[in-house]
Amino acid sequence: MNLVYLCGSIIPSRAANSVHVMKMCQALARNGHSVTLLAPTKRGEYEPGVDDVFEFYDVKRIFELRKLPCPRIKGRSIIYAVAAAWAVQKLRPDLVFGRYVHGCALAAWMGYPTIFECHQPIWEIGGIHHAFFELLRRGAGFQKFVVISQALKDIYLEEKDMAPSQIVVVHDAADDPGQVDTPIPLIEESKEALQVGYVGNLYPGKGMEVIAEVAPRMPHLTFHVVGGVESDIADWKQRVDAENILFHGFVDQTDVPRYMAALDVCLLPNQRSVGTYGSGNQDIGQYTSPLKMFEYMSHAKPIVASDLPVLKEVLSDGNNAILCDPQDPDEWVEALRRLEGDASLRRRLGTQARRDFEQRYTWQARARRILRLTHSSANSGTPMPA
Repeated sequence: MNLVYLCGSIIPSRAANSVHVMKMCQALARNGHSVTLLAPTKRGEYEPGVDDVFEFYDVKRIFELRKLPCPRIKGRSIIYAVAAAWAVQKLRPDLVFGRYVHGCALAAWMGYPTIFECHQPIWEIGGIHHAFFELLRRGAGFQKFVVISQALKDIYLEEKDMAPSQIVVVHDAADDPGQVDTPIPLIEESKEALQVGYVGNLYPGKGMEVIAEVAPRMPHLTFHVVGGVESDIADWKQRVDAENILFHGFVDQTDVPRYMAALDVCLLPNQRSVGTYGSGNQDIGQYTSPLKMFEYMSHAKPIVASDLPVLKEVLSDGNNAILCDPQDPDEWVEALRRLEGDASLRRRLGTQARRDFEQRYTWQARARRILRLTHSSANSGTPMPA
């Protein structure tokens, strides 16, 4: 199938949405489809020092990336949407799929079968996005709407007059790391100590609040924080008085599996309110589906995670994770003590997490599921444009 993916993400950047876009395009291509990714040209906003975008995201060059105009002027989103619609018209794809509502709306109105994916309530992004979403829903080519959690689907069903069958829940995913032959040597002199890790950004609510409380109470363990921008790292170093927290900073995507392979336990300490990259006061805690959760699972790591409804859509206490009250450090200390003293428990939790990952949460499985769930409607007679 000839497929066009539309995104509004800054590529390359450290933002999770850009990682998601690149991984999905690779997954769709690996499933045998011809994929063209359309992304905006946002000069001055890219991650500096990136020579090869595909290498930066650790994806294969098996799909085409085209940059379209998005000048830094008022109305830039409309300019980019029109450019994307024009590119779609020239490419004449069998399917348009993406996370850019402006372009997806125009593609649907031109009659191209269109699947739109969104990871938050669209009306919280802004009025123009909400207006284009309403336009999208009425487009002749609109097929399905993809969200990343049942919690987010429930929010849309409560707010919008949409049939449940129009909204598809497909959780996020991760790459299969395979066998990591050269894990990062974390601390040579303390090989017997449990190496506890957090991988991800340090935005408010991501969980450094928990680590800052737990680490000082368990000085014999080493806590590794992988990721975060320099300003956030500097802030937490000032706020936390614990020599057993090591901040490794941002690492290349190619090195992330090497860090994860070296960890004994992985933490997912999301709070009830969670911020995002460049989001201001936006809160995604109720419906987020963190990429790192699936990365932990892919490495067969025992996970200690927050006992939150949205995370429990994937994680089950005592089965593939240990779940703790996100605001009770005592529970996290107790969970780590259990895992420290019980290697068989660590193995059992990690093995089940890996088994669940293999069955449902690889990027290729995610791409197949989306297309399978939308296949019947995409072939239900929607005419292609003449």
